[in-house]
Order: sequence, then structure tokens, then C-alpha cells
Amino acid sequence: MKTSLITGCAERVLRADLFTPFTISSGSHKSLENALFSIKSKDGFTGWGEAAVASHVTGETLRGTREGLAMAANYLEGKDSADYLKLFCALEEMLDSRRAALTAVQAAMLDLVTRRLGISLWQYFGAAEPRLKTDVTVVIGGAAEARAFTLKMRRRGFKAFKIKVGIDFDEDIRRLEAVRESAPGCDIYLDANCAYTAREAGKFIRALEKRGIVPAVFEQPVAKDDFEGLASLSKNLKMPVCADESAYSVNDVFRLLAAKAVTAVNIKLTKFGFIKAREVWALARAKGVKLMMGEMLESELASGVSAQFAGGLGGFDFIDLDIPFFIKGSGMRGAGFISRAGVYSLDKIKAGTGVVPGSG
Repeated sequence: MKTSLITGCAERVLRADLFTPFTISSGSHKSLENALFSIKSKDGFTGWGEAAVASHVTGETLRGTREGLAMAANYLEGKDSADYLKLFCALEEMLDSRRAALTAVQAAMLDLVTRRLGISLWQYFGAAEPRLKTDVTVVIGGAAEARAFTLKMRRRGFKAFKIKVGIDFDEDIRRLEAVRESAPGCDIYLDANCAYTAREAGKFIRALEKRGIVPAVFEQPVAKDDFEGLASLSKNLKMPVCADESAYSVNDVFRLLAAKAVTAVNIKLTKFGFIKAREVWALARAKGVKLMMGEMLESELASGVSAQFAGGLGGFDFIDLDIPFFIKGSGMRGAGFISRAGVYSLDKIKAGTGVVPGSG
């Protein structure tokens, strides 16, 4: 009798408040509302995954994501978890329009498989880099709030600050000056979330340069379908121009790389699922394009999975996995490998994701 047979799957909602509203150019969130998915095997192991619902990126709703998870649960019942790669491929087709659900199911499957083998996801993906240090996001607001937040997080040990921009040109300049003054010598990342035209983005960067502020990377400055704008900025700006919303599929990334439209790509597992995310990593690395590991609004579970993906494979230039530092209480257990200073110590994880949801 096969002990690796899947004997049950379940899903439930994860809700948690944020310490401060997470405001970007396309909207604001005061809480996290995701779905959790679990897979049990006959020999008593359980794997967990998290579906981060991001309607503005994937078009999914929580209800639709949960429906996708229910479909996956019906399909997986009685299957052999040792045949996980075949199951992955089937799920790619089944859940292609429900990327958050796809990522959660694949994460749960990998958690189950690696726990059964007694290895971590970090080891599974190659164990390239044992530690990663994330940036922390300064959300859209006033300069005084930006200054206070930056000083607070700098005291905790953060050394890279990601500034959300794109609503108010002059206020964004003041916020960036406040961050630079509060964290001298630290890296500054910009993220416009599609807010600018190429001309506006160029004007904004020139205004910063006049003030001695040179960002380390400029993420998604223009609309997601404006490949020409990305290409123009990539050619004319000093810093890497990173595609996020524009890089939603392997096809998108292939086209961006073929056109030399970007000099960096943001991989988020929720956009791609694991198989396609690994393919994007391979394409970008082969073309010498820089990589950012990003996330949606995700708890320590999904954030830790993304960190193990990035640290296992290696080669990531920018780490943007800071949402756990905005959550009041997710109920996750086993996330001690994430420090208050934003360091993910991946070699501390014994098996699987290392994280287990509370009974909530």
C-alpha cells in the first residue's frame, strides 16, 4: 500500500489586519484576505500553501480562488504525491486562469513532498544562498510619515527602502528626500505600479538626480502593455528598469527580453506558479537581466516560500518580501527564520516550508 497517497485536501480563509494601510498608486489595503490550502498524505504528513488574492494583477477574487482550490482538492484526492511533477502539469492547465490558487496548491504539494523527504524547499531548489535580506516598503503618504517610518525601520536594521510613487509628483519628491535623509547610504528602490508615461517617468528621475537621489532600480514605471515605454526608459536611464505588471506570463517575459525592453524582471510566484516562475528565472539569467523576487500581500507562509525559491536558485539582485512586517498577527508558527531586521535565514529551515498555520 502506497503511504504517499493523498487522503484529503482542505481550504480556508486567512484574514489579518495590517499595521498601516498598504497604499500604492492603484489602491489601498488595510487588511490581508487570502486562502490557505492543505494536502494530507496517508503516512501523516501535511503540506500547506497560501493563495494571495490580488485582483488588480491576476483578476481573481477570493471566491473564485476558493472555487479553484475546491477543484484542485477534488482532482488530487487519492493521487500519489510522489508523482508530484505530473500533478503539477495537470494543475497548470486546470488553474491557468486562477494563478493564486495554482500557486497555493503547488506550494502545498512541494511542502508535503519535501517534508516527506526531510528537506526544506530551499534545499529542493538548490540551496544557493543561505540568507536573503529584504527591502521594506514606504507606502504612499506624506513626507512626515515617510520620515518616521524610515527612521523606525532603519533602527531595526533595514538597509533598502522601496518607495511607492505615482500619485503626487511634488509630494513623492519630498517623501524621497525624507527617506534619503533618514537612511543615508541605504539603497532606494522606486515602484510606480504603472502610474507614469515614459515621459513623466523620465522627468521624475531627472528631478531626483538633481537632488542627488539615484534609485537602485525603477519598477514598472509605465502601463503594463507599454513595452515601448519600458524599452525607451531602459535605454536612457542609469538604473535597471524592472517589469512587474508587464511580466505576467512566460510569453510576456520572452517578448520583453527579445525586444531588450527591460533590464530587470520581478518574479512573483502568484503571477506564474512554480514551473513558469523557474522558467522566467532561467530566461532572465541567460540574458543577463537582473531579477527581483517579489510578492503580493502575503503572510510568513507564502513569503517564506518565495524566499526559499529565490535563495535556493540564487541570482536575485533585489529581494522585496516585506509584507510579514506589516501584518499584526497571521497566526503562523515556525517563522523564526525571519528576523526583525528583514533577514531570511533559510538554512535554519529543517523541512518543507518550515511554516504551519495556526488552528484559526
